[in-house]
Amino acid sequence: MMGGFGSMKVAWREVPEEPSGVDASPPRVLVVTSMYPSAATPSFGIFVKRQVEALKQRECGQEVLLIDGRQSRLNYLKAIWRVRRAVRSGRYDLVHAYYGLCGFVSAWQSSIPLVITYCGSDLNPGFAGRQRARLKSRVIIALGQIAALRASVCLVRSREMRGRLLGRRARDRARIVTSGVDLDLFQPGDPAEARRRLGWERGKKVVLFVCSDEALPAVKRPGLASAVMERVKESIPDAVLEIVAGRPQETLPDFYRAADLLLLTSANEGSPNVVKEALACNLPVVGTRVGDVPELLAGLRNCHVCAPTSTDLAGRVIEVLRSGERTEARNEMAAYSLDRTSASVLDAYHAARSMPPGRSNLEMIEKESAR
Repeated sequence: MMGGFGSMKVAWREVPEEPSGVDASPPRVLVVTSMYPSAATPSFGIFVKRQVEALKQRECGQEVLLIDGRQSRLNYLKAIWRVRRAVRSGRYDLVHAYYGLCGFVSAWQSSIPLVITYCGSDLNPGFAGRQRARLKSRVIIALGQIAALRASVCLVRSREMRGRLLGRRARDRARIVTSGVDLDLFQPGDPAEARRRLGWERGKKVVLFVCSDEALPAVKRPGLASAVMERVKESIPDAVLEIVAGRPQETLPDFYRAADLLLLTSANEGSPNVVKEALACNLPVVGTRVGDVPELLAGLRNCHVCAPTSTDLAGRVIEVLRSGERTEARNEMAAYSLDRTSASVLDAYHAARSMPPGRSNLEMIEKESAR
């Protein structure tokens, strides 16, 4: 049985050095995540589901253990024993946790290697808005940093995120792997036809704001988007902000085809899928300097990275709307296809399997406290 936190003394140990042998057979993977689509929330964690399905197509076993953290935070604690029990069954070669908090849950087992995908807010500091949210952010990040000490491989969305990993060994073993885009789904199309299907007027200038969460979290800064549009309308009165939130992914391509521009006002991101999806449909993007957005937009016509102010963002939005032109980014998105990212994840699995799993930091704490 595990002892109480109050009596524990911390004793950390780095993960051992990597041996040379690599098992190239498709691994059997226990996927631990608190983000996964459901009938009630069809877009929540859709990137996890897409990645799982793409890896299955590569004959890589993927079994999902879902933690319903929205229903109760206690479910994360309960999941520690769920993960340990699943690992003891012997059915898996490694654990892949999506999100740092799920990585912390998974770090309480030490029998098989652990891969953690960090998604953005689990390493990037601060939510926009309430003090309580900022405290929650610090707790999530701290637990994710602890989990990184145990992980065989950490997957991050950008160079910025890799630099935020505190452990030197964790940084050295970290790989930049963004979530993949379904390029068969997100394709350019006739804007007029897309507007007809959506019931939009043909002459309006439409600025699109897309979020997977219909609650529009403060970190996305919807208030800033509204302030930007107030300034835009001073110069282009018929411009409108179209907010698309919580919709099934299959419905999104027509919005990207029909709009004139995607606006991103987030306070922090890892590698925002909405930007890659828009670019795959050749939709111009104006956004804040977060995550890998500067790299995604570098050198693309009618795409701009701005300071997080309504003045700077509105100036670029007006410029793009007045041009009336789309961008040409479709070919650039081939590097972010589901097929490419799945190959990168599978390569990370093989690297993780080449390393001894070592002893979980938390099991070391327990043993130390028993002395």
